[in-house]
Amino acid sequence: MTRLPPIVCGVDDGYVLPLRVMMESLAVAHDDCLDELRLFVLHSGLDDGLARLIRADARRLGLWLELRTVLAGRIRHPVSGWVSEAVYLRLAIGEALREETAVLYLDADVLVLGDLCPLLARELGGVPVAAVRDPQNPIIGQGIALPGWRELGLPAGREYFNSGVMLLDLAQCERLRLFEQARHFLTEHPESVTFWDQDALNWAVDDDWIRLERRWNTFALSSLSKREGFVHYAEPVSPLETLLADEGNAAVLHFAGPAKPWLPGYPAGVVHDLYLGFLHAVKEAGTDGLTR
Repeated sequence: MTRLPPIVCGVDDGYVLPLRVMMESLAVAHDDCLDELRLFVLHSGLDDGLARLIRADARRLGLWLELRTVLAGRIRHPVSGWVSEAVYLRLAIGEALREETAVLYLDADVLVLGDLCPLLARELGGVPVAAVRDPQNPIIGQGIALPGWRELGLPAGREYFNSGVMLLDLAQCERLRLFEQARHFLTEHPESVTFWDQDALNWAVDDDWIRLERRWNTFALSSLSKREGFVHYAEPVSPLETLLADEGNAAVLHFAGPAKPWLPGYPAGVVHDLYLGFLHAVKEAGTDGLTR
């Protein structure tokens, strides 16, 4: 049987807890086929104790895992808002995993609720990236992504993907110098960047990407949409009612944006309760992750 491509995440110390929650959900969703999965975690220097926690969780869950270090100098680009330089770790995937031909990248702030094997087995047919159209910035000019799109010569209405879940053909990415071009964009056009590596990847891909079904990257919006001040910029193209209905069919539920369900103040609701259930399982396994 052909081995499936691995799953890849990138974290710093601040995202170790959500990574552990994601791992918990991954194991639950694949209780009958977990031995088919591999998980690489990229980092640029984790705290030793936190690294032990991740490894201990992998042993407890029966999940194949390898931590792999990326040189910090390879990911220095501007950051803002709620992110750190770890957001750029995905741009180092090609260098860090040269032995792999394809990978599935997942942000750490997701819950895996469905079987990923069909997605992992998907052939890309020479296209470098398969991803889901961003729910809140679905097309250029409708939302706040790539604010300098006119100056860059990009067409209004071109579809725009979210980089939190990406199936990557690494050979094609290398041939097209995708990650190199994305890094160049960040250096040369910082004024045209709102969403960091995501804007850079959308520019570098040049619309050559496969549109995945929304279930593979469903935004958790039902709680957030009830907050005062919530704005959905893309209503004419991507109706909020449709996005809320998607939550019930999600294979990957993505807690994108600055509000995070493991932090105080996240709005109550079904998706928060779901996240707290997995978070509770991680904490019940032992706060040190090593003694149970």
